[in-house]
Amino acid sequence: MKKLVFMFVAVAMMMGACSGEREYLNYRGMSMGMSAKQMVDSLQMQGLALDTNKYEDRYVLSDTIARNFSVAIYHQNDTISDILENYVATYNDSTSNLWQKLHDEFEKEFGWPNMRHSGDLHKDAFYKNDKGTVELILLNTYSPTLTVRYSTMMTE
Repeated sequence: MKKLVFMFVAVAMMMGACSGEREYLNYRGMSMGMSAKQMVDSLQMQGLALDTNKYEDRYVLSDTIARNFSVAIYHQNDTISDILENYVATYNDSTSNLWQKLHDEFEKEFGWPNMRHSGDLHKDAFYKNDKGTVELILLNTYSPTLTVRYSTMMTE
């Protein structure tokens, strides 16, 4: 009887450990599992300014000086679904260098990406793990841009 009770307790503990809460991607050291409003408040404390336009599905923040960086936090009922960062530069080297830096950081965390496009002026890397996905897109055309999309979605 004692063995049966012990097995029951052990199985119950294992099931409890396996049914833990889902882990989320981190965005700048903050979990994407927090509420969208909490994420916005945290980013404002880091110096980003909230766009005063009202959007139903997202909050938009940007740097206050150069306006060359913005972040949009997409949400449904205050639950974050995606975070989209956009960097705009005046010359291609700055976006290329930033792309390489981010690519190296994401490669350490997620492993080698699925390279959807890899050219001199256009690069698109897709990273995926059990917490979500990250897409890193470089477009070095007339107006060089770098976009990073963090998503809680688990599929491509």
